[in-house]
Amino acid sequence: MVFGLILAAGLILAGALAAVRQRRALRTLADEPFVPPEDGTFRRKMAHRRTATSGLLVLIGALIAAYYLSGMDARMDAIAERPKGADGAPVPPTEEEKEFAKTVGFYWIGVMALVCVVMCAAVIDFYATRKYWMARYKEVKADHDTKLQRDLAVFRQQKLNKRVPGLPPPAAPDDTATDQPPV
Repeated sequence: MVFGLILAAGLILAGALAAVRQRRALRTLADEPFVPPEDGTFRRKMAHRRTATSGLLVLIGALIAAYYLSGMDARMDAIAERPKGADGAPVPPTEEEKEFAKTVGFYWIGVMALVCVVMCAAVIDFYATRKYWMARYKEVKADHDTKLQRDLAVFRQQKLNKRVPGLPPPAAPDDTATDQPPV
């Protein structure tokens, strides 16, 4: 019982702290004036996903704590420790005990289903984050490749100018040129 309550308290605490952190992330995002739209959308959706997962953790912790604090655990132990009959065989459980055992079984199936939902939410969050960062990586890589191609072209031109003695060196681009003709 003590282990179950410690587990429940840990889940509730972890879920609450994670939810507070995600709310703080949303407030920080709202305060940042110059966030690119795709970055803002990703961070907003990520915070919402993680807040929902945190809420599920709190719910799971509350359900585990309710199991122990409501006396369900003690009643299940009492059903398991039934007295023996006159012939040494265990006394069969009553219909009420059978129904209670079914209820407890469905209760734990529900808790485990919520644990499965939390795990699925974590996997979904992982893949969403991976997709976002792979898109950012491709953008950075394309920009880097473009700069490398430009530098390679400049290098080749300089190398060609050194080999052919009659070519004039490349002129520096005129940054002061405008589209307007001189007046």
